[in-house]
Amino acid sequence: MIIYKLPECRVIDKLPEGCAIALGNFDGVHRGHQKLFELAGEKGHKKAAWTFTTLAKPGLVVPYLTDMKAKLALFKEYGLDYAVFEDFESVRNLEYDYFVKKYLVHEFAPARVVCGFNFRFGRGGVGDAETLRRLLAEINIDADILQPVFRHSKTVSSSAIRVAVMLGDMDGAFDLLGHPFSVNFPVCHGKELGRKLGIPTINQNFPDGHIIPRHGIYACTASIDGNIYVAVTNVGTRPTVSGNYVNCESHIINYSGDLYGKEVKIEFYSYLRDEMRFDSVDALADQIKRDIESAKDFFARLYGG
Repeated sequence: MIIYKLPECRVIDKLPEGCAIALGNFDGVHRGHQKLFELAGEKGHKKAAWTFTTLAKPGLVVPYLTDMKAKLALFKEYGLDYAVFEDFESVRNLEYDYFVKKYLVHEFAPARVVCGFNFRFGRGGVGDAETLRRLLAEINIDADILQPVFRHSKTVSSSAIRVAVMLGDMDGAFDLLGHPFSVNFPVCHGKELGRKLGIPTINQNFPDGHIIPRHGIYACTASIDGNIYVAVTNVGTRPTVSGNYVNCESHIINYSGDLYGKEVKIEFYSYLRDEMRFDSVDALADQIKRDIESAKDFFARLYGG
């Protein structure tokens, strides 16, 4: 277990007693999760998120939207005071009543607990939200259950966001998330072809298990040292230059500098076109220049200028 005090992201030994604890996977930290955090704070308690260091889907290959680092940044952004990251394997086989009364209450002494309508816990997931409320009521701790959150008649869920991202529907993903889908990985060395073409790019590799958007070209932004730049990002295998693995390659407009080894946050806003193979690198360069103009036009329209 790792406990962070926010916003400074400082590791502490123990969660203070009397917090309102929101329970969940919080993959994506989407609009539904944000409503849960609001619910946790309604009575003025310090707010804590209790979640997992990894996506809790044992035996299933479910790509995750946000790793632990990204979750922590979003928890901070949405006003949480603390974040508790638990190893799923250490709690997955606890009996449901032991999880509540001996683990949750004894370990954290919460003033209240909130969860989503579909929260499950205990060995085999036999405990549900109503079970949680009943067990906590027996020891005079309030528990509130958030019902489904809808956005334009669609249920907000991590699974729906995964579908949108894998389809390249970044506008749809944004609508459900309440923020752009993003990646934040270290910049690694590539073939440096873009630099030779006068269009330098940064390369970032997707970690195992991380969701990979639909292959293609996107209008994005890049965050570097507190500054935001427009970027054109290719997700795919770069067929023109015989790429043999999927990565995230971005040209950051009006930026020059060495970013190797640094983490750069890329936020995805719009799918521009499919990835394709060109007959020559010159033809590729010409298309990238058109993509740059398309990205500029997109953000000019988005921000009214």
